[in-house]
Amino acid sequence: MTTRTTPDADTEPGADRPIAVIVGARVTQLQGGYLRDDASAVAALARLRRGAGKPAGSVLDILEFTHAEEFARDWHRDEPSYAENAAHVAMTLFALHQQSQRRAVHVQGRPFGSAVRALDKDARSDGPVARRFAALGTADSFAELTHHLRGLVQLMRAANVQFDYGQLARDLWVWQLPGRAPQVQNRWGRDYHFPRTSRIDAEQKDAAQ
Repeated sequence: MTTRTTPDADTEPGADRPIAVIVGARVTQLQGGYLRDDASAVAALARLRRGAGKPAGSVLDILEFTHAEEFARDWHRDEPSYAENAAHVAMTLFALHQQSQRRAVHVQGRPFGSAVRALDKDARSDGPVARRFAALGTADSFAELTHHLRGLVQLMRAANVQFDYGQLARDLWVWQLPGRAPQVQNRWGRDYHFPRTSRIDAEQKDAAQ
């Protein structure tokens, strides 16, 4: 079992620009460019996809998208900070999700758990989606957690299900803080079992017609 050590500061990186805002803005910009067939955005997503499943900081040509000064503030170690890990996973999963899609896959305000429920409309406890989702709750390392996340994102890509990647980045940052993983798992579970009926869901339904 992997032990998560205490960070130098148990506060969100860059209180003026929290990780959800930074990642959300970057994803929104790249997504807009990709949907317009902007060559630089298309190339950026291709680079980000190559970083999927690899450690944060190990793919140097994507650091402009996955790193920020705020992510390493008050972090005095050589290994990636929790925020850098979280941003790397969120950005690379977004790139996988958006690949070959002509609709936006990042939708601000839609929780990850609600998106999983949309993917698993029958909510069968013995179904493949439910099993993958349950595996998130038993993951005892960040690598294992992100492995299961990647599987769910690939299913969402096939089913045209969207969610908020900025919020996912923050969830992943919080998950790494000592003792905080159950909070994230509880929120994901609540959003899965009691999905929100919102304007966003209605807009997505209209867009699909």
